[in-house]
Amino acid sequence: MLILHFIGLAMGVGTSFAHMFLGPTLSKLTLAEAETFKTQTKGLSLMGTVGTVVLLGSGIYLIIPYWPVILTLPLLIAKLVLFVVLVVLIILINLGARNNYQNQDLATLKRIELLGKISMVIGVAIVILAVNVFN
Repeated sequence: MLILHFIGLAMGVGTSFAHMFLGPTLSKLTLAEAETFKTQTKGLSLMGTVGTVVLLGSGIYLIIPYWPVILTLPLLIAKLVLFVVLVVLIILINLGARNNYQNQDLATLKRIELLGKISMVIGVAIVILAVNVFN
């Protein structure tokens, strides 16, 4: 299950890193080129969502032994809270992307880019907390 958790981590956080590096490229394209680019990278967003679901499923299994003592592990609680925030950000990014595929709104693209950067930072913070909790 830990292996699945790490695979989900690679998929989820890797997608955030990829979007962070692809964002500047997207902003330099014309509207028509950006539409083609977004269509071609749609699978990348799906990978991030699938990775997050794998993380959630494997994480629930892996955390079961810690429930009796969870209140004594503030870093674990912080990690879980950040994961919930990350899921909310991913939902907002996916909703914005879905709306943007139909409307082609530059403001939505900028908001998605900002949310992507925030989600990447939160993803890294979750990894740092996990290393400190389970070290």
